[in-house]
Amino acid sequence: YGSGARNTLRGGTGGGIVEVKSFTTIEEGLKNAGFQIVSDEWLDGYDSVMQTARETYRNSIKSTLATDGLTGLGALSVAMREPEYNLPLNGKSEVALYILSRISGEGADRTASEGDIFLTPTEIRDITALAEKYRKFMLVLNVSGVIDLSPIVHIVPNILLLSQLGSATGDAFADMLCGKSYPSGKLASTWAKYEDYCHVGDLNPEDDTRYREGIYLGYRYFDSVEKEPLFPFGFGLSYTKFEIETLEPYLKNEIVTVPVVVKNTGKRAGKEIVEGYVSLPQGKLDQPYQVLIAFEKTKELQAGQSQRLEISFEMQNLASFENCSCRRILEGGDYAIRVGSSSRDTKVVGIVRLDTLAVVEKVSHVGGVPDFEDFKPACKTEELWADVPVLLLSASEIKERKHEAPKINERALAFVHSLSDEELCYLCTGNFEEGKE
Repeated sequence: YGSGARNTLRGGTGGGIVEVKSFTTIEEGLKNAGFQIVSDEWLDGYDSVMQTARETYRNSIKSTLATDGLTGLGALSVAMREPEYNLPLNGKSEVALYILSRISGEGADRTASEGDIFLTPTEIRDITALAEKYRKFMLVLNVSGVIDLSPIVHIVPNILLLSQLGSATGDAFADMLCGKSYPSGKLASTWAKYEDYCHVGDLNPEDDTRYREGIYLGYRYFDSVEKEPLFPFGFGLSYTKFEIETLEPYLKNEIVTVPVVVKNTGKRAGKEIVEGYVSLPQGKLDQPYQVLIAFEKTKELQAGQSQRLEISFEMQNLASFENCSCRRILEGGDYAIRVGSSSRDTKVVGIVRLDTLAVVEKVSHVGGVPDFEDFKPACKTEELWADVPVLLLSASEIKERKHEAPKINERALAFVHSLSDEELCYLCTGNFEEGKE
């Protein structure tokens, strides 16, 4: 069942589009693997609903273009929303799958509406009914971005983020379902209730956006303000379980290395990703609770097998930009090294103690000055740590990246400053004017 069963999405829109000579849908992939599909009546009914919805969608775009001309081109970038329908879930089988699809991509923002970020009432109804009816039920997400799963996450036992895999999507899914392969990826986004995301900032009007959220995006926001996501950044399960043993970290020059031993403690083969985070000292510059700095993935580990990995990073990659001095710096203090399997599953395994401020890079200020200040949480998660190795580092060991700022021709600079905002826009867009070639 679901919009993506027969109408599987292989990619997104605009720059995310995937053009292929052949493509296997999820329905086709399951049939290729020997499964019997018993929901043809539902799939045929959905095809009819979708055909009507697409005709209505195309007619609305044509009407917009006829009325607004070229100014209505933005309508072409808005993805069609999932239609409502009332089709019986009357297929009899041992296993039920609901394939939920969402398309998005270049040229248009996602919308906080049903059929886009939110589930539709129809989707909630059908997913709930299937989860209650079938002991073996899986929700498959054939999506190109995050959606709010809060209405159904507590009742669905299995959720697979399939994403949109190109030409072999259906066959790859069937291999995973049959156990010929296995999931071993981690989330690159934080999945949460829509209202729990950071809503600081104003994205309208389009020509004057202020990104007030600053550094507090994704896990950096959720971890800092102690909001519980549905699924944290870096999270991902497999068909087996793993145990991560951290060995004592060490420091050479300015490179920090944390050896770890990963053991497959389950009964099936699999791969694990070990993630390294750092909590920076809260000094003059505002810092989030932790930042991802490195990660490593194991080879395929059989049941009971182990592998040693090394999580390494250069301290200078933790540098932050100091606006007043126009330089990237590391403030003196304790840098807590964390290791785990997701951003909500980390523990401190060591500390790098930097004796004083270190300058990593000096740059030149060539931009304007913002008319706002970045958001900072009223209160942030704090944690004390003890009984962990402390690695001492001198600021003199941090290599400063030096470069010469290019000299700008004074006549060219004066000419640019003489241009109006409108002329600068035309300069960037090729002097496009509606109605002229």
